[in-house]
Amino acid sequence: MALGGDKYYIFENFTKKNKALLDEQSKGLSYFYLIKNEDGLILGRINLVNVDKNQGTGHIGYRVGESYIGKGIANKSVNLLLTTINKQEIKEILAKTTTDNIASQRVLEKNGFKHIATSDETFEMNGESLRFIYYKWTN
Repeated sequence: MALGGDKYYIFENFTKKNKALLDEQSKGLSYFYLIKNEDGLILGRINLVNVDKNQGTGHIGYRVGESYIGKGIANKSVNLLLTTINKQEIKEILAKTTTDNIASQRVLEKNGFKHIATSDETFEMNGESLRFIYYKWTN
């Protein structure tokens, strides 16, 4: 159930989407975490999705709130997720970011992700022509 834009914020749609995500998590197909500080304030989120237990693979995604960028929070969160998934028998994690997202590239590389490819295809976002950069982490 993919919901984009304003449809996501209709309560009934949100409830269905949230239940579907919780079902995924209970089956071990995805892991969703909030990034909080010691006072419980939500600073961002980090997810491991498309988990294939047979292959031992998944895809990481994360986002830190604008006020918390540049404080090492994404780096610590990725590191903590990698430590946590060691117990889940995940052997390989894929990630992607955009060519302009230098901070995310650094976070991935600091945490042992290796650059595996850069897309030849470009796309427009916020008036910029961008490409995806793909990374892989191997346990």
